[in-house]
Amino acid sequence: SDLDSNNYYSNAAGIPLASFKRSQFGGSVGGPVDIPKLYHGKDKTFFFFDYEGLRQGTGSNFRNTVPTLLERDGDFSQTYNAQGKPVTIYDPDTTVAQGKGYVRSPFPGNVIPANRINPIAKNVLKYYPLPNNPGLPFSQVDNYFVASNSVLNSNSIDVKVDENLNDRSRFFVRYSRQTTDQPPRKNIFPSAIAVADGQNNDAQTNNSASIDYTLTLSATNLLEFRYGFARIKLNYNSVSLGFDPTTLGLPSYIADNADHLLFPGFGPAGYYGLGNPGQGETRDPGFDSHILSVENTRILGAHTLRFGWEGRLLRADDTESGSSTGNFNFSRALTQGPNPNTASNIAGDGLATMLLGGGSGSMIIDSKDCATQSYYYGAYIQDDWKVTRKLTLNLGLRYDLDIPRTERYNRMETFDPTIASPVLGAEAGIPDLRGGTVFVGVNGASREQFSPQYANFDPRFGLAYQLTTKTVIRGGYGIFYAPSLREANATIGSQGFAATTNYNASPNGLTQSYSISDPFPTGLNFPAGNSQGLLTGIGSSFANPQTGDNIVPYTENWDIDIQHELPGNILIDAAYVGSHGVNLNKSGEGQWNANQILPATIAQEGNQLQQSVANPFYGIITTGPEAAANIPLYYLLRPFPQYTGMTISYPTGGWSTYNAFQLKVEKRFSQGLSALLSFTGQKSMDDFSMISNVGNETGGIQNIYDDAEQRAVSSNDRSRRLVISGTYELPFGRHQAFGKSWSRPVDALLGGWQMNGIYTYQTGFPISITAANNCTGCGIQTLLPNNDGQSAKLSGPVSQRLNEYFDTSVFSQPTAFTFGNAPRTLPDVRNPSSENIDFSLFKMFHPIERLTLEFRAEAYNILNQVVFGGPGTGINSNTFGMINSQANGPRQIQFALKLIF
Repeated sequence: SDLDSNNYYSNAAGIPLASFKRSQFGGSVGGPVDIPKLYHGKDKTFFFFDYEGLRQGTGSNFRNTVPTLLERDGDFSQTYNAQGKPVTIYDPDTTVAQGKGYVRSPFPGNVIPANRINPIAKNVLKYYPLPNNPGLPFSQVDNYFVASNSVLNSNSIDVKVDENLNDRSRFFVRYSRQTTDQPPRKNIFPSAIAVADGQNNDAQTNNSASIDYTLTLSATNLLEFRYGFARIKLNYNSVSLGFDPTTLGLPSYIADNADHLLFPGFGPAGYYGLGNPGQGETRDPGFDSHILSVENTRILGAHTLRFGWEGRLLRADDTESGSSTGNFNFSRALTQGPNPNTASNIAGDGLATMLLGGGSGSMIIDSKDCATQSYYYGAYIQDDWKVTRKLTLNLGLRYDLDIPRTERYNRMETFDPTIASPVLGAEAGIPDLRGGTVFVGVNGASREQFSPQYANFDPRFGLAYQLTTKTVIRGGYGIFYAPSLREANATIGSQGFAATTNYNASPNGLTQSYSISDPFPTGLNFPAGNSQGLLTGIGSSFANPQTGDNIVPYTENWDIDIQHELPGNILIDAAYVGSHGVNLNKSGEGQWNANQILPATIAQEGNQLQQSVANPFYGIITTGPEAAANIPLYYLLRPFPQYTGMTISYPTGGWSTYNAFQLKVEKRFSQGLSALLSFTGQKSMDDFSMISNVGNETGGIQNIYDDAEQRAVSSNDRSRRLVISGTYELPFGRHQAFGKSWSRPVDALLGGWQMNGIYTYQTGFPISITAANNCTGCGIQTLLPNNDGQSAKLSGPVSQRLNEYFDTSVFSQPTAFTFGNAPRTLPDVRNPSSENIDFSLFKMFHPIERLTLEFRAEAYNILNQVVFGGPGTGINSNTFGMINSQANGPRQIQFALKLIF
């Protein structure tokens, strides 16, 4: 750490350099198996073994917002937004109709009376640390700052044996194992209240093995068999495991029916969230894959044929808990005003909503409990045909067949949006009620969740033409099917075998009707298996894949490439690369709400959607918000009114395009120097940006009924990327241009040094701006803001725009019950670009003939260039347009030794 640099914001706050320690160690050994008097394996049997260990402790800073002493007592008289403007707290009990809308009055003195503060909220506040930092100027934002420490430990081994059976056949066997352990970050909260900091102790074990057998049938015929196996085992344990939620004052029925006892999730908007709102515990889940393949390569004159078959068996055996003791969120909406349907950053507070016991949330029983498996088969043939001395064609065809998953105990279903629902008839005023859960493996139904898609043929075409002795033209086109999201997995759609109970303190979004003191007053939903058929889950919300939606996404890829050799051993390569995604997955789990009200209905009804009407489901739905005798009108105007929410998991139908110019200039190694320059100028567009674990998955869905409205620059687009790397052997030493007469000691010290460097520049990801969702009950997942037609782009160094990275004034909150007109991602405003240089020095020592010692001095981000994080993107957030984080690591320097003998 003594050689490293400090974080930009730590320097600004006067926080000293955090500790960073990394120890990587290991070795490898290999050679013939030779056991004296037992086995002589020279030229026949070989072994290889390696081990690598990692022990890493990384100092990191934790910055967030916690309640002040005044706010804990309901006093918001000193609460300000990031611009220094006072935030007014409005009393939901004062909401009255006024004209065509509603109005509220603020709490006198901006203080919530003590008798209105919920006792559970008061108990939860005891688990917040006190502020220890001034925060942003004029406000309490980011008023808690601690230097923390993250630990990562891992061990990995590989064992391999190669056997030459004879001149025509050989095989190898390999086994690999890796264990990783990531305990919770230290010092986030003081130890007395660390049970509420929401962290997990994450451990993972990966095992894999493979066998490869190669048989040479003739000089022109090669046969290869492969088998591979991999298993991932997870062991995630919450720091709050065993915490009894009744100690907070929550009713005992929560603890009595919880999968695991955990600190519940409490998430007041604008403040750090406590507890484990999502995944709490895993019970030794395992994810297995078996792969078997055979390939034959034959040479027939000018044709080199390759054809083969591949089969995969995937298995997921998983038990997880999520929201097992409740997950409660508290938005500003219940305490904003004077118009309760108009959001701003000077009215309403998430903590104030929590103090009143408002908010919304859910509790899930048997969140994920599944044992699934699926099969995949593929077959292919490719002909590399050397048509002439200058022209080679690559002709291929692949066939993909995904057999959708089954579950060991048939604990799966899908949601059918077209099937007639038995909940009600026409006499209830809903004449054509549709939608219901359809189970696998019952009433003659297949055990497979979906029918296979049999027509997935992937043609491939490529060519290479030698235009001149120094110039080659290459091109190609192919269709490539993506892995199906209907394969064996843990997220499968099993609502009948799990149960969600919803909590909503203010169904109409105007006044408070319920409290977290008794969040589920009508009781909990319990798993009923498939016994309830189409009635499964009524009155609740859950996520399921849609019946019949087994379209496998694919991309059409093409490119044209010109490669030319220049004098000086320099190779230049210029290419155009294009791609078109078809039937991509539009969203992930929990992002596509099929119960969104039609835009025309929203425009027609407006705030009448909040009006209370007689509940036709009264007495039929007995738990959750729809169990009341009177409910807001919006419940009944949803496409599937018998459900409070209906999320479709991973729906297909998405679209994307990608076009890029790629340039590569390579200076091949000569005279001690090699260099490589790569540049990509590109543009990627899509309509949903659902690419899990890749880049930047932002830009939510505003209107599920209009795909074209979602179309914008992809959240994962980087318009420019430049990488320059090089290696240079310094010309000093006994065998170099300078120092030929040096003595051995001098040469050992000064000769044989090598410099290496990598320069990287890339633009940031596009920015997605969001507004507060003031369309109560509409089912909109993400509301976009309005844009006044002006660009939000600002110029100048980022360091001078940290408090206003872009022009925030061009955005505004849409009127209640209207959509915003801003694009899903901004076309001309991106997160800050990044620039980085890594540099190293290598030196080889040869103390004796059979021993080599390599010394390495490596510097990451050697110039200590700061890459700032993204700005706040919620227009009513206290940090809207502000940057308060560093996205890259400060300079790090390390030394290494490697011994080869």
